[in-house]
Amino acid sequence: MSQSPIETPTQPPYPLPETPTRPLIPTIPPTVTRPPKPSPIPSPTPTATPIPTPLPLPPSSFYALWAENFPEGQGSVLWLADPRDIGSRREVLRFDRDAIIEATLSPNGRKLALVTTYWKTSTLWVANADGTDLRQFDQSLSPPLEIRGLSWSRDSRMLAYVGFVDGEQTIIDKAGTPVVEPALLDTIELLDVTTGQKQHLVEVNPNEALFVIGWSTNGRELYYVRREIGYGYGLWVIDRISREAHKIISLDNEPILPFLSPDGSKLLIATYKGLSWVSTDGREKVNIPITRPERGYQAIWSPNSSEIIIGQADEQRPVEYVKAINVHTLAVREIGTFEGRRWRFLSISPDYHWLASYQYYTGLHWIYLPTGMMVPVPCPPDGYCIFVAWVPRMKAGQ
Repeated sequence: MSQSPIETPTQPPYPLPETPTRPLIPTIPPTVTRPPKPSPIPSPTPTATPIPTPLPLPPSSFYALWAENFPEGQGSVLWLADPRDIGSRREVLRFDRDAIIEATLSPNGRKLALVTTYWKTSTLWVANADGTDLRQFDQSLSPPLEIRGLSWSRDSRMLAYVGFVDGEQTIIDKAGTPVVEPALLDTIELLDVTTGQKQHLVEVNPNEALFVIGWSTNGRELYYVRREIGYGYGLWVIDRISREAHKIISLDNEPILPFLSPDGSKLLIATYKGLSWVSTDGREKVNIPITRPERGYQAIWSPNSSEIIIGQADEQRPVEYVKAINVHTLAVREIGTFEGRRWRFLSISPDYHWLASYQYYTGLHWIYLPTGMMVPVPCPPDGYCIFVAWVPRMKAGQ
């Protein structure tokens, strides 16, 4: 099976306190309460934030695809550009009022799946990679619940995500009497983007939750995290043909989302106690040596699944060290150093030249790892940007 050169990000990070007391590792985001419905506002022009001048580097082999979100109700734009020259950016898709909160490119690079929100509605869209043929496939009208966790199948035909279905829950009223009330239940939906047919894969009880992780190597099994009342968090797998599901491991009641390796064979688990990877059948586990993990670190998969990219800040100076650790031999390879603290790694380009990273004070950046040079991604005041994918230069049409 050929390896897709596309990496997919997590959700945009939430601000942390001025002085962190725990590692900056990805956690399940809290529910967000949306503000009152805004009044109509004309479509915005592209941000007036100064565009960085081109870096004195050769053209990149991979282009950056990202979304720029304007303040609530003012829309969003999906951009594509050489990371060394954001001024060359090209508009791929624009929404006049919706914000793009999640987006992912299919493994074959031909389709885009997006979740947008406006006021109390989240909507699932699929479009061609060039922004044409935009189609709506699903919608949630039940705030603050939002469609989330987009994951393409390896053949780029199916899209898994977390949606919601009507159900019931039993509560105890003030008199101590059981009362049955309507409730929305988390479900994992499987969408055929060609035919538009949709089916429920997994459904949970009231007050439980689901989080999609990704697809197995053979493309038949889907991994997900399930939060169960009284049992904490567990990593599960379901066969999309037979519908048989079972738990692989428990996650020690920590709301941590494991990262699936690009080849679908391993899961990376980062906790406050340390870092490890687990085979997707649960039979093999390897602890990754990290110096003082309680002080914070970053960890993501390399594009070819053979290494884990680690970032740790210097304890004395505002410097971040980036290294790669081989998943089998644990051999360490230095990649680069750059300035600043409290970075959140999102994705490294397949040629190891560029790192998409988010800093909680200054926003989204492209970092050129051989030299540590940084390209700040322009975002509007009171808006935010999210990284989507690294796109091969040839597929970017350049």
